Amino acid sequence: MITKDTGAEKRMKKTLAQEMVALRNLKKNIRSSAFSSAITLLKNRKGKIVMLGVGKSGIIGLKIVATFTSLGHTAVFLHPVEALHGDTGIVTDGDILIALSFSGESAEVVKIVRYLKINFSVGCIAVTGDERSSLVQLADVSIAMDVPEEGCPIGLAPMASAVATLAVGDLLASALTSPAEFDKRHFAKLHPGGSLGLDSRTVREMMKERNAMPLVKHSASLQHALTVMTEDGQGVVGVCDSRGALVGIITDGDVRRFILKHHSIGAKKAKEAMTKNPKTIHANETAKDALLFMEQYRITSVFVIDDVNKKPIGMIHTHDILGFI
Repeated sequence: MITKDTGAEKRMKKTLAQEMVALRNLKKNIRSSAFSSAITLLKNRKGKIVMLGVGKSGIIGLKIVATFTSLGHTAVFLHPVEALHGDTGIVTDGDILIALSFSGESAEVVKIVRYLKINFSVGCIAVTGDERSSLVQLADVSIAMDVPEEGCPIGLAPMASAVATLAVGDLLASALTSPAEFDKRHFAKLHPGGSLGLDSRTVREMMKERNAMPLVKHSASLQHALTVMTEDGQGVVGVCDSRGALVGIITDGDVRRFILKHHSIGAKKAKEAMTKNPKTIHANETAKDALLFMEQYRITSVFVIDDVNKKPIGMIHTHDILGFI
């Protein structure tokens, strides 16, 4: 626990208070012509979004670019210093620059924006704390942040201004992203791995289709069921009734227990060795839910059935899911 006599709690509260002030001031400007003009410029762009910034602004810029791209908006980060030494090759006519500089006087940012505006047909949005700055004079649109105090204990490190800049990026990305045009399916396409990907992808997208599933009729011999199980290699075979509905499964464990009890498989039928009412899932469930389901019941594969007649339409294995992470 932080003791009050160290002053740490007091400093944290002051930092948080100043960051909240910066965000409240930003909220007042959402309906301003600056935001409206910036959004229009971005929506009507013919090229990509090019983010510029140095120091802490550059780091914030990288995160904003990541947000844009994850939501389907082509964006890149261009370091102003590297841009002065050849990286301007990434810029093309029709791009929109977003230049970040709280002072609006960062020499590297101002210099490269001036160069790009002269040599390319690009628009520029300045995100700054000074509407009279050199950067604003070069920009087509400027979004000004009102940050009375950074909240830094020594008054030097950008804190409240960094939070406000990040928020501006989020606001622009939010304004550009219409759920009617970019939904969870589009998001999943851009996030094939990790927990986000699993939460966005469905079982249907990952499962093996019916013709690739190990299935036998309940009247089939146990010998045939074992052959199908062995050929498939997943250690399980589904058992269906005369209507094609899944009524049971046979696993390696079921076979061992059956032999221990009966000493041989003889002329036994598949239905005699199966586990009835097996665990199943539906195709529209997320891959993440399917993985949690299999972990909960300690199974490595599960059949996917339709909602109407309980017929198996697919099968998914933990490896099918983990391969996407």
